[in-house]
Amino acid sequence: MDRMRARLEGRDYIEGYVRALTHELKSPVAAIRGAGELLQDELPAVDRAEFATQVVQQSERLQRIIDRLLELSKLEQRQHAEPAAHAHLGHCAARALQQASALAHQRGVALELTGEGTQGPWEEELVTLAIGNLLDNAICFAPEGSTIRVELQGAQVAVQDQGPGVPDYALVRLGERFFTTARPGGERTGSGLGLAIVRRVMTLHGGTLQVHNTAPGLRVTLDFPDKLR
Repeated sequence: MDRMRARLEGRDYIEGYVRALTHELKSPVAAIRGAGELLQDELPAVDRAEFATQVVQQSERLQRIIDRLLELSKLEQRQHAEPAAHAHLGHCAARALQQASALAHQRGVALELTGEGTQGPWEEELVTLAIGNLLDNAICFAPEGSTIRVELQGAQVAVQDQGPGVPDYALVRLGERFFTTARPGGERTGSGLGLAIVRRVMTLHGGTLQVHNTAPGLRVTLDFPDKLR
């Protein structure tokens, strides 16, 4: 009975995954097809450049979905984190900030690291990945000219932006696969997988993820345990 239940649960999980993924891929695929069909006609140079840009942008969106989906799939197959040594939150945060600096510069957003983090039995690559995903999300929502702060306090990491926040009803759904909220311009260009990866990283470490509106902005806090469960 246990084996049968596991097989049935696995089937439901896969079917739900496929349905959600199919829904998420429909929009960029349709945009690429539409732009491609228009590019087959004779068009003014300005229009041709615009549609070509759409193809590139939507292709990049598909690539982001695929990359993050593969990353999440690998994480969901694991039962716990496997640290080779103690990781220092300060080092992980600094690496994540460096990796996000190009995107932040492109969006006209400043990044700032404050506080003192501690070290613990955490997997360094996964911690860096989690902080990096939070920064990517914050950069997408932060207004130009604003500052995103990564605040360290012991075994806690908080990422604070100055964006619009999210509707209260959406707070409890953040971290669900493929769940997204509209960007400040009204578009929905996210994959809905970034926070799902963060949530999975925290689960593997036995930690917690909390999200709060701060009016203005959104604050996401990661609390790491002193020892792995």
